[in-house]
Amino acid sequence: MSFSTSEMQTARQSVSPFLMRRSGAVEARSGLKDDADAAINMHRRSTASFASHNPLQRIAALLIGISRNNEYEGRDPHAVPDSLTSGFVAELLGIEVPALADLLITLEDEGLVAPVPGAGLSLTNLAGLERLADAH
Repeated sequence: MSFSTSEMQTARQSVSPFLMRRSGAVEARSGLKDDADAAINMHRRSTASFASHNPLQRIAALLIGISRNNEYEGRDPHAVPDSLTSGFVAELLGIEVPALADLLITLEDEGLVAPVPGAGLSLTNLAGLERLADAH
């Protein structure tokens, strides 16, 4: 017996909610994947103007996108979980990991973000991040 691609996708979609209810780990990974997908989609929608911005503007825009998604989904808009790896974020931004670290230090020095050991990053000044993301 063989199944078409659409039949397999339908089967996966119907099993996925069951797995999410049965396993907290699957549910947590799914939520993280949703966050990442939302950030990627935000990135894709604004690629034309986004590409012309410097890396500091790009990271500010990504952090604002994550914040808005968190708020929309009822989570703390000031929190960026440490489950978003630096490699993943650097790849989204088209930069190397050491450059990302330097940018985060710059944002921290400007009072826009603060590290939260064991939890990720706190967006301490959303208005400032928005101004930076919108700067031309």
